[in-house]
Amino acid sequence: MLTFVAIIVTAIAWGIWVPLTHKVKFPSSYTRVFYVAIANLILAFFVARFSPYWAELTPRVMIFSFIGGIIWAISGACAFYASERIGIAKANGTWAPLNIVFSITWGILLFGEFLDLPTPIKLLALLAVIIIIAGILMIITASGGKATKSMNSFLPYLAAIGTGVLWGTYFIPIRLTQASTWAAAFPLGIGILVGSLIFVIISRSSLKLEKTKDYAITMTSGLLWGIGNYSSLILMERIGTGKGYTIAQISLVINALISIFIFHQPSPKTKEALKTVIGILVALAGAIILGNLK
Repeated sequence: MLTFVAIIVTAIAWGIWVPLTHKVKFPSSYTRVFYVAIANLILAFFVARFSPYWAELTPRVMIFSFIGGIIWAISGACAFYASERIGIAKANGTWAPLNIVFSITWGILLFGEFLDLPTPIKLLALLAVIIIIAGILMIITASGGKATKSMNSFLPYLAAIGTGVLWGTYFIPIRLTQASTWAAAFPLGIGILVGSLIFVIISRSSLKLEKTKDYAITMTSGLLWGIGNYSSLILMERIGTGKGYTIAQISLVINALISIFIFHQPSPKTKEALKTVIGILVALAGAIILGNLK
């Protein structure tokens, strides 16, 4: 029962945390990440402080997790930049499968994971990667909706790809410490906040939002990401990291539905929308195959 609840909570929380803030006008993507970071850090502090994991916060864990947070902050800025310009469905459909590809790639290169798999399984892994790439290419080549004006520039797609690479990488410093991710979430949150603040200062972005409710909406978005993060940890603890992380990508479907039917990015009942959804499902299928190899 707990596993099922964790799946639902993760899918919903990660499925709506990015779309939630798309009705809010921000001075920049950095401002958006800053407020998300504040809410996430508050949640992470209370979870760490009132749990048995507080004792694990050694200087090494703090420093390495902080570095992971800086990487996450860059990822977050790229994610919001991409989703603002090419739509949530296209952006998320591009970065989410890449998260899995790169997390598994780092596992192979740094930790020797999957190297002892038999050749047929390795070939299946290669096929899964090809399927993911095919799905992403379908998403990228789909046009229409609000994204049309941005299609002449590949920069938003590069940002989405960068998001996939970095969100598939930020946990590496944490893994190097061999600390519990439950403990590392707090210094990770500090790194996210500091990183986002640095970007705000460098870009000279304003932290002022147009309406009072915009602050609450953005903070809620940060809380949702944090809640999804913890529920995904429960999921991975119960059924395994690979399976848990890939099942969590069900949030892609929710993202796509919100993007198409609420924000019309791309507009519903168009070939562009159909191609985007098919591309997401293809990429998700490849990611599920890849994440469940043994």
